[in-house]
Amino acid sequence: MMRKLETRKRIISVAFELFSEKSYHDVSMEEIARKAGISKGGLFYHFPSKYKLARAVLFMLLDEWLENLKGQLEGLSGGEKLRTLIDAAFELVTVSPKLSRFFLELYEESIKLNRTGEWDEFYERYIGAVSSVLREAGVREPEKKALLLGALVDGLALHHLLSGGKLFNVDEMKKEVLRIMEG
Repeated sequence: MMRKLETRKRIISVAFELFSEKSYHDVSMEEIARKAGISKGGLFYHFPSKYKLARAVLFMLLDEWLENLKGQLEGLSGGEKLRTLIDAAFELVTVSPKLSRFFLELYEESIKLNRTGEWDEFYERYIGAVSSVLREAGVREPEKKALLLGALVDGLALHHLLSGGKLFNVDEMKKEVLRIMEG
């Protein structure tokens, strides 16, 4: 049982590395298996499709992001929690534009496969966690503002990706998003 979990973690780690370097469509299951040091059959035993593996990678990243955010928020005041949340959201946009590309490619693939319903859990966890932080920060209508924050950050991530990071000043945009959240 422990070996299965270790193998699964290794596969996810290798897949994340490859999806970060290249487009989702340019990464093959053969390449993932080879780099993870397992057979292609072994890879398919753990993940029956590239799409399911990619979703596991994205969900793992969300879990890590939420866990890291939770640690950063401990002991902070409401205003500090709000600024930390916004900083963390923008970090996803600015630190790894390839992550934004990966997210968009994977969501596009879910549309092609008619599997958008599988994203409900992802959104519920993300929006629920963000709503909770906003509530603790004293923001009015935290559920609506969580959706708004997600839409703002996703849209800005897309613009940041398309412009090569030249379209907007990140610090100015953070201030504007903070103003919107506080309003």
